Amino acid sequence: MYLALPTIAQMSSYTVMQLIDRKFVSELGTQAAAAAMNAGMITFSMIAFGFGVAAVVNSLVSQRYGEQRFDHCGRYLWQGIWFACLYSLLMLPLFAFGETIFQLLGHSAELVKMEASFMRVMLASTAVKLIGMCCGHFLLATNRPNTNLLAALVAVATNALTAYALVFGHFGVPRLGLNGAAWAQNIGVTVETIILIGFCLNFRSRRIFNTLDFKWRRHEFTTLMKIGSGSGLQFIGDVLTWTIFTAWVVGAFGEAAMAGNSFAFSYMITSFMPAHGLAVAVTALVGRYIGMKRPDLSMKRGHLGFVVGAIWMLLCGVVFILFRDQLIGFFTHDPEVHKIGATIMVFCGIYQIFDAMYVIYSGALRGAGDTLVPAVVSNILCWSLVVGAAGAAARLKPEWGIVGPWSFATFYGSLLGVFLMIRFSRGKWMKIHLDDSNKTRESDTFSSMESSLAPAISRGERE
Repeated sequence: MYLALPTIAQMSSYTVMQLIDRKFVSELGTQAAAAAMNAGMITFSMIAFGFGVAAVVNSLVSQRYGEQRFDHCGRYLWQGIWFACLYSLLMLPLFAFGETIFQLLGHSAELVKMEASFMRVMLASTAVKLIGMCCGHFLLATNRPNTNLLAALVAVATNALTAYALVFGHFGVPRLGLNGAAWAQNIGVTVETIILIGFCLNFRSRRIFNTLDFKWRRHEFTTLMKIGSGSGLQFIGDVLTWTIFTAWVVGAFGEAAMAGNSFAFSYMITSFMPAHGLAVAVTALVGRYIGMKRPDLSMKRGHLGFVVGAIWMLLCGVVFILFRDQLIGFFTHDPEVHKIGATIMVFCGIYQIFDAMYVIYSGALRGAGDTLVPAVVSNILCWSLVVGAAGAAARLKPEWGIVGPWSFATFYGSLLGVFLMIRFSRGKWMKIHLDDSNKTRESDTFSSMESSLAPAISRGERE
């Protein structure tokens, strides 16, 4: 809980930020709300592979931390940063295809224009987001979760203030409307990343964790990409299919359905983000105990994480179902949007327990470096059910309404959650160890010894 609570608070603060932005955008109209949701998810799906790779910085640093090979912690931080810079360059061509992407989804010309503009603003901060994520995972893996929380709180406050100013044109700044919400998020993320970089490069980090070792290292970078690619594929498959589900499958029922789905998703994020924060802490602990040669404790922490996560998400599920009308009513008074959103909230409530399995056990398996098989199974299930079956239901059985697609989406969540729980419980991941010592220790003996002795040196105990 020492690791998890600050991380949960951090992720909850992101949820607050998104709810604030969604509330501001909802006051611009149903079309603006649909555009923000669609463009936000499309953008996230484009960056998702990068998020998946950056998340593995946690796994690699945690295992090095558990082994007390502290000098290698900083190395993996920098391999993540180099990856973030490279990946952001690969995103640049997408600026030219904004309208094309949303036209292919069959959206109206006016909606396409809003979505493409919003997407371009969000893509502009790709490098900043990924670097911040690498720094945050590094700090958590080196047992400093409160630094992430502090940075997140400052970012949320910054985002709320700037969104209020930029969306509506307050405090003498231009009124940017929908794009104002996107710029506010970028500003908030930038502030957060600057704070995290400061903690990563402070005196303690430089002295103990070698965080000025910014050299690109082929072996460490290859290790990051080898493990991170599976994680990235799982991230992008999950995000992209849910994006298509939102923009194309639900979009078949019109803008009212997309708006209702957007508002329901806002509450799903409310439950998901704290659970994701818990999963990030589980990743760190599983990796740390593997580094300490205690896979038995890794197993226990994974299951404990699920118990805590399940209690939270079950509580959220009950609230979603019992208070669905009041929750959707917070965003809209349109009767059609309200009816659709309230229906979706029932499915969201049912989905919660399986989402807890998925989120927590994905994090636990990632901490052990078991990313490829979960990624393959996740992609097979989400493309066949969330896109394939749900899309067929929307177009071949429109009389089922929104119930058809969401039934298949919920079925997908149940299958994937149970699979990941079984896979972690079987313990095959105990045979995996992300150990690069054989290839690097000989050439780095002096550096490793100096770094490991740094705490003793700081106490004047040089021997």
